[in-house]
Amino acid sequence: METEPPSLHAPCCEAVLRAVPPGALLVGDDGRIVAANPQFVEVFGLRGVDTSTGADAEAVADAVARLLPDGLPSVRGARGEFVRRAEIRLRDGRTLRRSRQPIDADGRRLGVLWLVEDVTEQRRYEAELHRHIDRLGELARERAEFAARTSHELRTPLATVLTFCELLADPALGALGEPRGEYLATIRRAATRMRDMADGLLHRYAQAAGGAPPSFAPLDPVPLLTRLVHDVTPWATRDGVFVTLDVPGGERPPLLADADALERALTALLDNAVKFTPAGGTVAVTARPCPRPGDGEARPPAPPGWLITVTDSGIGIPKEFQDEVFTEFVRAPNARRGPYPGTGLGLSVVRDAVRLHSGTVAVHGDEGHGTGVEVWLPLGGPPGAGRGGPSGAGPA
Repeated sequence: METEPPSLHAPCCEAVLRAVPPGALLVGDDGRIVAANPQFVEVFGLRGVDTSTGADAEAVADAVARLLPDGLPSVRGARGEFVRRAEIRLRDGRTLRRSRQPIDADGRRLGVLWLVEDVTEQRRYEAELHRHIDRLGELARERAEFAARTSHELRTPLATVLTFCELLADPALGALGEPRGEYLATIRRAATRMRDMADGLLHRYAQAAGGAPPSFAPLDPVPLLTRLVHDVTPWATRDGVFVTLDVPGGERPPLLADADALERALTALLDNAVKFTPAGGTVAVTARPCPRPGDGEARPPAPPGWLITVTDSGIGIPKEFQDEVFTEFVRAPNARRGPYPGTGLGLSVVRDAVRLHSGTVAVHGDEGHGTGVEVWLPLGGPPGAGRGGPSGAGPA
C-alpha cells in the first residue's frame, strides 16, 4: 500500500500563520502560495495583490520588489538549504527584518516559509540610545578633564600657603605666641585638607581623562605601609589619635601591584580612619599574607594574597550605607553632620584600586562603633598582569 507523499495543507497552515505575530508567507515547492497571514499583507501593503492559496508567488515577489531599492530575489527561486536572515530597508524608510526557512519532510523539500517583521521603531530607538550614550561619554570625558585641570590648578596656591605656614612656624623666626600660633595651625589644617580634596579629585579623574595605564610590578607592601603610617602619624598625634602598625618581619611574598594605585588607596584609608576618629581614639593597621577571606578549607586551595586591615575607633559607618560609601561623592549621614570636610571620593579610590588588582574589600562596624576595612589582594594581581597580558583588567 503506497503512502501519500508529504505535503503542506493550506487550511491548517493558514490557521497556524494567523497566530504568528510577524508577517508570514508560506510558498510551496511549486512556487505557489500555500498560506499568507494578514500581517504579511499589511506590512508590505499588498492590498489588491492575490495572496490566496494557489496564487502565483511571483506576483507577490514583484509587488514586494517595487518597495525595495535593489529589488527582492524571486520567491520561486529561493530554494537554498539554509535559514536566511537579513534586514532590508524599504523605499519609504521603514526597516524590516526578513527570514527564510526551508520546510522539509522525509528528505523532500515542501516549500519555504518567509517571516517579515517591521523593526523601524526598534532601530530608531537603538540609534537614539547610541547617540545619547556617545553624548554622555563625551560629557563624562569633559567633566573628567575639567576636574583634573581644576584640581591641578588648586594645588599650586595651596602649596604656597602650606610653605609659608611652615616658614612662619619655624622657631628661628621667633615665637609666634599663643593666639597667632593657633591661627597658623588652623590655616595649615584647612589648607592641608583642601589640598587632600584636590588630590582626591585629581587622582579620581586623571585616568578617565586619559591618564597612563596601570603598571604592575612586584611590591612588598610592608615598606609602603610603614612609610604611609609614618607620614600620617604627626597629623594624627596633633589630633590626639594613636596609630599602630602590625606587619610581619622576615621574608614576605611580594604582590604584583600597581604601586601608585595601591598607595593612593591605602593613603585614602589611613586619612579616613584618622579624620573620623575623635581625640583619644586609635587607628590600627595590620597586614599579613593569607588566602582570600571566606575561602576556609576550599579545595583546591585559594591563591594566596595579602590582607590589609585598617581599623579605627571612630564614628563608624551605618550598616545600611556600608555599600553606598564606595560610590563617588557619597558620604554617610553621620559624616555629613559632623565637622568632617571631604568630597566622598576616598573609598571610591579604594574600590577602584581593589578592582584593578582583582581583589576584594569589606567593611565592618556600625555607627558609633568604629570602622574596619579589609582589603585583600591576590599575589599575582589581575589575570594576565604577570604574563604580558592587558594590564588593569580587574573585574567590573
